[in-house]
Amino acid sequence: MLFVLLSATAIFAQDKKMDMKPMAAMDMKMDEMHKSHHHKMMMAYRHNAVAFTQNLWDMSSNGKIEDIELARNAFGEIKRSLDAMEVIHTTHMAKMGKMDAAMSEKMKPMMEKMAAEGAAKKSHMTMLGTALQANSPDAQDISMHASWLLLKLGKMDM
Repeated sequence: MLFVLLSATAIFAQDKKMDMKPMAAMDMKMDEMHKSHHHKMMMAYRHNAVAFTQNLWDMSSNGKIEDIELARNAFGEIKRSLDAMEVIHTTHMAKMGKMDAAMSEKMKPMMEKMAAEGAAKKSHMTMLGTALQANSPDAQDISMHASWLLLKLGKMDM
């Protein structure tokens, strides 16, 4: 067991410079994309959505929502921000040129994963909206959907 521990320590202790690989052309395009105005605008809306989602989760995490109108307003801001992100993304994708077959095939798994996560996000938003429209909203449901959104929006930080 000591041998395994020491071996694992030696592997992790290697100089990180040795592990670095040359930046591929796709990585450079990603770097350019992160510097673009559409990406920065989407991230501003994402930060807004995270802030309102965190606030909604805070309001519901103790099992009771004190001010339902305030919670509904927070939901409205989350929805507005996510919708704005979607519009920016759709507009930007429409302006991009058609991908060649090789790049399209390479990006297919990522695009499918993004589509699945987008569908799940829309589902949670729908359920969150439905929960908030009730006369006496269930704070646990709201907390659960808000925490899921926080988890997914937080993953976008990379």
